[in-house]
Order: sequence, then C-alpha cells, then structure tokens
Amino acid sequence: MSAGRLTLLSALTIVALGPAAAGDFGRPDPSLLDGLIPRQFWTGPVTGYSNYPLTDAEEELRDRAYVLIRPEAPRGTWNVWVAEFYFTQLLPPSATHFDHTAYGRMLLWTPGRSEASQYNRLLDDMAGDGALIGPFVAVACQVGDLDTKRTRSLDYVGELTPAEAKNALGRVKENRMVTAWVQRALHHRVGSYRYALERLVIAVPSPLAIEAERVLTRLDNAVLAADAPLAQCGGEAIAVAAPIERPLVTK
Repeated sequence: MSAGRLTLLSALTIVALGPAAAGDFGRPDPSLLDGLIPRQFWTGPVTGYSNYPLTDAEEELRDRAYVLIRPEAPRGTWNVWVAEFYFTQLLPPSATHFDHTAYGRMLLWTPGRSEASQYNRLLDDMAGDGALIGPFVAVACQVGDLDTKRTRSLDYVGELTPAEAKNALGRVKENRMVTAWVQRALHHRVGSYRYALERLVIAVPSPLAIEAERVLTRLDNAVLAADAPLAQCGGEAIAVAAPIERPLVTK
C-alpha cells in the first residue's frame, strides 16, 4: 500500500472513530463518511443482529431511545449491546444497575451563581424528558405494529429461508428490547430526579422547590401513563422494576 493511500486511510479512520455531533433529539449529524462507505463500517453494527437494513421508524426508535436512556457509552457501544441482547438475553450493567444518586450529586456539587441555577437545571431536565415521552411512545408503537405484521407475514412468504426468518425475528427482538429498555430507564430517571430534588431541598432550600415538585409529579404521571402502551408495543421483552414511592419533603 502506498504512503498516500495509507495516509488517507488513517485520516478516514480518525474521522470515523471521532465523537459524533448531536443533531435533532440527540441524533448524530451526518458523518463525512456517509455515502462513501457502508454505514456498518464506520458507525458500528447499526443493524444489530439482523442483516436487514433499519427502516426509518427503527432508526428514529434508536435515536429517541439513546437520548432517553443516556448510557455512559458511545453510540457504537450501545449498538453492540442491542445486537448482543439477541444472543445473551441479558442487558449490560448500565441498564440493570442504575445509580439513582449520581444525578443529584452532580447537580448539588456543580458550581453555580446561586441555588436557582441548580433548580432551573433540574426543571429543564425533567421538562425535557417529559417532552420526549410522547414521541417515543408513538414511534415505538409504530414499530411494534409493523413488527407484528412482519411476524405474521412469515407464514405467507414463499420459499422462506431459515436465514430470512432469523433476520426478521432478530430485528423484532432488537426493537422490543430497545422499547423495554427505555421503559425501564424512564422509571430510573424519575427516581433520580426525586432523589436530586429531596437533596436540594435540605441542602439549598428555595421557593423553586414547589415548582420542581409539580414538574416531577407531571413527569411521573407521564411515565406511568406510558407503561401500558410501551409494554404492549414492546412485547414486554424485559420486566420493568416497580418505581420506589417516596414522598417529597417540599411542603
């Protein structure tokens, strides 16, 4: 391989492995390699276990899920977790062992001009999550409905090969896992916000705590309301832990 081609390959590798910028609701902006090299070579196993390409709705499902789950791992690693779930039926530690105190500790000890900045950050984060729930439920149920039709269609496909059936069912399992993972993550987020608000109340009391409690209650209700459709659309791929009920102390 010539020095010129080696340099170009190195440059492409650096660009491919570099962090992606966040676009709409956390969707990575188009890479410089998009259109030049098949996506699986620079974004990781975006199609997961199945060799079938992702539909637009499945892409959106993963984009919105990544924002709500917020795993402490790059998007490529998260894609690998999605793919491996088919084989292991196990979620990564970040999905099953959630530290509900981390957000509160970060919020309390992040320097700010006053406690108002901490409360406003909490208010913004809770409101932001709440605004994402409805669109996620909509796309999850769209994908779930299409997956139901996909599964039923297998009985009517002529000359269906084992590989084709395996790819189709593998994608269904991936989609259900992503939906169920978000359902679990939403309950984790509510518990995390509740813990943070309780700590702010005793550390830096503020009249903003009352508004924060109202927003938290609305978020909790939205998460609970999403349980039924997500469980139905996601096929209950994993169990969702019951939320811990603990009264706030802002009154």
